[in-house]
Amino acid sequence: MLIFNTMYKMILPALAALPLLLTACATRQPPVAFHKTDSTALVIESLDDSTGQMLQPAASGRERNDALLQQARSYQRHQTAVVILENYNEPGVGAQFDDRGTPWFVALRGLGYEHIYFLQGNGAANPEGLPTIVQYE
Repeated sequence: MLIFNTMYKMILPALAALPLLLTACATRQPPVAFHKTDSTALVIESLDDSTGQMLQPAASGRERNDALLQQARSYQRHQTAVVILENYNEPGVGAQFDDRGTPWFVALRGLGYEHIYFLQGNGAANPEGLPTIVQYE
């Protein structure tokens, strides 16, 4: 009986603390703010599933995504591409990212971009300080 009392005194507090530990580990970390280190980066603002606008290296008006990719193809090869997802409502990567981000990722990788950053837009044309949704190196 003494063994069970001792065991309960040791295990019970550990079991009581387990939900707290699991909850603390599952807490979403705040998004990392983007800081542009490549001045030659291609920067595209994705306005919705099918349209966007080029912000760098040469600003454009609102265009279809395929036209923006044609423009990107004509530029000198760059290392870094940044896609600002405007009107993006998910706290991280999910179904909305699959619909909007995956086509951009596949196309930009196909053009040879090694570093691709997806940022959550806030209506500003400058990517500096925007929350990073995901980055591919």
